Amino acid sequence: MNKLIGEITDIQSLERLNLIKCKVGSQTVNVLMLEMNIDMKPGKKAELLIKPTAVSISGERCSFENSLRGQISEINKGEILSSITVDVEGFEIECIMLSEYDNFEKNVFVMFKANDVAIGKVFE
Repeated sequence: MNKLIGEITDIQSLERLNLIKCKVGSQTVNVLMLEMNIDMKPGKKAELLIKPTAVSISGERCSFENSLRGQISEINKGEILSSITVDVEGFEIECIMLSEYDNFEKNVFVMFKANDVAIGKVFE
């Protein structure tokens, strides 16, 4: 499980739908969730959780809700699947993908949907 720590910068709510924006380094992660911890407020820090299978990698920014710039730090190539680790401002994000598609330059974007992010803990 990928774990990032971000500062909550904004919360938008409409009925049961909540969009939480978190600053991770100089980049923003969008989190879309139905149930929201009442402790979440702008200025607090949150642990963001993303499954490696929900992460995609591209050499260019794409129209994902979350697209973070980083550098590949490790590739573990398997026969069928590869594990690619990307350093995003000091946080490691792992992506699991088919080995036939793991040829990337060092500088990449990791991408994932806002509803693929869960909030684990909220800190002061």
